This record gives sequence, C-alpha cells and structure tokens, in this order.
Amino acid sequence: MVTQKFDKEQNILFVDNTGRLEFEAMRTYFSSLKDYSDLGNYLFVLEDARKVNVKFSSEHLDRLSKVLSKVAKEYEEVYHAVLLNERKNVAYATMINEGISEPNYFLRVFSSYQIASDWVKNKPE
Repeated sequence: MVTQKFDKEQNILFVDNTGRLEFEAMRTYFSSLKDYSDLGNYLFVLEDARKVNVKFSSEHLDRLSKVLSKVAKEYEEVYHAVLLNERKNVAYATMINEGISEPNYFLRVFSSYQIASDWVKNKPE
C-alpha cells in the first residue's frame, strides 16, 4: 500500500510504502508525482519503502524509469530519497535510477531515515 502526505510547510512529499507492491500500483504512484507540479518547480520526496514486498520483476524497471522521466518534465528538479533495506529492492531502485533519461531527476537510496531526511531538506528551492 502506498500512502502520500504533502507537508506544505516543509515542501516535502512524504510517502509510506508497505506490504505487497505490484507493478501497477508502483506505476500509479510514480505517475501521481506529477500531481504536485502546481505547488512549485521543485519536488522533494521522502519515501520509506523499508516494509515493502515488491511483487514485480526486473522486466518492469524500464517502464518505471520512463514514468519518472515523464514526471521530471513537470519540474525544474526532483529530489527523491527512498529508504530501503532489502538488497533486491536496492538493486531495483538503482536500475530504475539508471534508466531515468532526464538529468533533473535525482533518486538516491538510503538506509537511514535521518540521512535521507537531511538530504531532501537541504536541497535548493
């Protein structure tokens, strides 16, 4: 399940990913990131996916990268910190990141909430 909460004061989208995560749910979540473009030219995402059980294959990663590339076109810059702890999920995130064709989408993987939060909060606006 993917839950999102936008904090206007911090200008950060907090995302909590838990449980079973199918490809279509991930694609829908990624696509929804465009919905915040009316709030500014920069998107800051802090996603906790440490409790997610990914249920799609590596064959879907290119399609997910393309979705994020489309999201990037809606903003000057996107800073997306994702918290992961499973090796497979880290590998998937790395492969998705490598497939993003737009140079203004910055996806970083973290194991520490504090470090991920610091990275997102210290980006320019």
